[in-house]
Amino acid sequence: MRSSGRGRRGRRGAVPVARRIALAAVLAAALILVPVAGARAATEAASSAASPVPVASPSGQPTSGEGVFLQNCSGCHGPKGEGAFGPPLAPAGFAELVGPMVSEGGIQMPSFRDALTQQQIDAVAQYVAASVADPASHAAELNRGGDLYRLYCAGCHSATGRGGALTSGLNAPDIAQYPAAEALAAMILGRREMPAFAGNTFDVTQQTSVALYVDRLIEPESPGGAGLWYLGPVPEGLFGGLGLVILVLLAVWLAWKSRKAAP
Repeated sequence: MRSSGRGRRGRRGAVPVARRIALAAVLAAALILVPVAGARAATEAASSAASPVPVASPSGQPTSGEGVFLQNCSGCHGPKGEGAFGPPLAPAGFAELVGPMVSEGGIQMPSFRDALTQQQIDAVAQYVAASVADPASHAAELNRGGDLYRLYCAGCHSATGRGGALTSGLNAPDIAQYPAAEALAAMILGRREMPAFAGNTFDVTQQTSVALYVDRLIEPESPGGAGLWYLGPVPEGLFGGLGLVILVLLAVWLAWKSRKAAP
């Protein structure tokens, strides 16, 4: 009987030892997992800090173009437009290219339409074009941009910029849906299957020239008559040829009827 009592006491004494072992295992796991989770959170925080998301300030905006730029644009494009999170502004040499981009936004740039007045947008566009962009961009020419566009861009985006089918089921976008300055950003940064042309193929003047031509494609000038939706020379020529054939057939039909009606 005594021996069996000692056995029961031995089993009861073994229980706290098992608990201590389990508690030690839990503490060891916590010591391992907590630093790992902390390191992961620190890595995510550093990653998000390295890639800030630009946000337009809703109030307290300055009125000068320089002030608007320093408060809203320099954080992404750099205080001198040298580029940082956003692309460099060297080819942004025309205010008519900058203004719509500020107003509408594009790629990862937010729209400032609700944060800035039209006067402030015009002011910052003029400031960027005159004081931030590379002076070489002011030498851009529309005709030169058209030549470059037809040589390098029309194969994917079509002659009218309305997009087109690529290989592997891909499609080039309709560039008329975006501000012309977004073409500059795409040329600098590249975009999906589109390679970066800036510095490799186009210099600053050529980049700006292409952007000016893209701006003309978005809102083409019409010398008069119906624009036929600016489908391009091939479909427009086909449409015109079809119309000419219809007119010839109508003239023959009228002449045939008049000939039969003659005594």
